[in-house]
Amino acid sequence: MKFLTNIFAIFLSISGSLPAHDPAKEMTAAANRFLKSLDSKNKKKAFFSFNSKERENWNFFPGSFVQPNGRQGLSLKEMSPDQKILAHSLLGSALSHRGLLEASEVMLLEQILYDQSGNDIRDVELYHIAIFGTPDQSGTWSWRFEGHHLSLNFSLVSGRIFSVTPSFFGASPAKTNEGRHSGMRVLQAEEEKARKLVRSLNFPQKKMALLSNKPPREILSGQKNTIERKSFLPAKGLPVTKMNPRQRGWLEELIFAYSAKHRPEIIKQISLGKPLIDPKETFFAWAGGLSEGEGHYYRVQTPDFLFEYANTQNSGNHVHAVWRDFEGDFGRDLLAEHYQNNHQNTKGWVSMFDGKTLKGWKANEDEDSFVVKNGSIVANSPGRCHLFYETAEPFRNFEFKAKVMTLPNSNAGIYFHTRFQEEGWPKAGFECQINNTYHDPKKTASIYGVADSLNAPARDDEWFEIYIKVNGLKVTTKVNDRTIVEWTQPEDWKKSEKFERILGEGTFAIQGHDPGSTVLFRDLMVKRLP
Repeated sequence: MKFLTNIFAIFLSISGSLPAHDPAKEMTAAANRFLKSLDSKNKKKAFFSFNSKERENWNFFPGSFVQPNGRQGLSLKEMSPDQKILAHSLLGSALSHRGLLEASEVMLLEQILYDQSGNDIRDVELYHIAIFGTPDQSGTWSWRFEGHHLSLNFSLVSGRIFSVTPSFFGASPAKTNEGRHSGMRVLQAEEEKARKLVRSLNFPQKKMALLSNKPPREILSGQKNTIERKSFLPAKGLPVTKMNPRQRGWLEELIFAYSAKHRPEIIKQISLGKPLIDPKETFFAWAGGLSEGEGHYYRVQTPDFLFEYANTQNSGNHVHAVWRDFEGDFGRDLLAEHYQNNHQNTKGWVSMFDGKTLKGWKANEDEDSFVVKNGSIVANSPGRCHLFYETAEPFRNFEFKAKVMTLPNSNAGIYFHTRFQEEGWPKAGFECQINNTYHDPKKTASIYGVADSLNAPARDDEWFEIYIKVNGLKVTTKVNDRTIVEWTQPEDWKKSEKFERILGEGTFAIQGHDPGSTVLFRDLMVKRLP
């Protein structure tokens, strides 16, 4: 333990005096130095392909509890002294001075518990490094530093864009009450700043913020690699719009307690794409006691992020604190955008959406019904509205695919063989229905009113792939590669007076249905067929 403490002391002193540099470049160099130091046996433990399922298998329990085969990666215990220095150098390339200090304190707590119990699962050197993909200054790769009560995950896309979630710090005991480290407090800011905020609330504010007098036993996001968004919708708690300026300042300080563990250059880059605090849609919620020593729970929720904290075990002396990204844990949204922008013409497939703007699309009745957020087109209209794809050459035979996510009780659609019109339901073309739980019995992948499916093939709050193919007079729809509808237009099929529901040619349109519907679309691709 003395050796590890000395290493951290060295890096804490260095990190406080280093000028700002490109963190991607430094991280890549540190990872390559570490890998180069390993023999083939240890490199096999430390290095994984970028597409390995292990990349998202994060966990904050002791290693023996990690499924299916224990914690993966190369542990500090298996490293030589110089390799341990290189491992901590890699950690120092990602964390701030404050983050390094708190990581060292979390690990020190393991030593304290080991001294008390002698249990080998508390071995302070059972922290592992795992690297996924080849570290490349302009490439896409990721890495993880993880052990009990510490899981740090860093993703780099094209060598520049960062994701740092899930980011988990835990502390047991949060306050050391005996021994030579008596009085030490770990993750103190996360507790005190939240308590300061909740104690400042007046009665109406507290009524909105307080979820329950009894806290949940654990953080509700758990250890799954994807957050179940529906568990946190609609957002609960006190909205930032109901806080006074001083309270909003304390809320910002609370979020800073989580983000400031990472290098400021990285956080600046992340916040340019996703603000850490949304001026309208940020909520603070609390459950449990308000006095020190009482079990309590809180969370701060924005449209993009979840900052979650639980201190309910050991008489309010065992903290779990995590920062999650609803769509971007492990860099998922960045990877999707990267794939979209760099694989636009693979085997004839062409991207219809750049992931950033609505360039190439035109809304009719209410252009504010469609916005781009985190690489997705969000359809959330105050009423009927359609977003038409602009093309000089109409589509006749084609394959179309897109990733779609519906929020509960939402309805939308994808029109094909249609054409732009200023208002009203599209007169030309057919609608591929998007509806999993909305009251309309016609469910996702139905060809609306022509070939209807009455069973929802997907679930709300989860991304699924919708596929449409038109070849001659035959239309096929699929969800996640499962065929839902196969319909052939009869030879004597005629269009009605009201709607031109007949195969021919045209463009695509995304439907915004009603004020209660929110549907997200991303990775929209089309391929022309002969």
